[in-house]
Amino acid sequence: MTKDHPHATRFIQAGLCRCKFFLHGESGMNGFVCGAPIDEGKSFCDEHHRVVFQPLPDAPPRYRINDYSVGERNEDTDHEPDLTEMLS
Repeated sequence: MTKDHPHATRFIQAGLCRCKFFLHGESGMNGFVCGAPIDEGKSFCDEHHRVVFQPLPDAPPRYRINDYSVGERNEDTDHEPDLTEMLS
């Protein structure tokens, strides 16, 4: 147990409804985890959930596919867009 993690316990002894976030420098079945009480069905306490599930800062952009086959176009009406035009 530490001051920052008063519920710290070994992973193998954590049981249900305890935060399974490994503490710094720990791993494996005998490594220490946070051990804070959590809601049923969760793996991490609120503090460690924010650490684990934060968005990646350099995530690649998401692509949007535009369906040009519906609606009116002001340009050539016989034009069928190719894949590079649709992935813009």
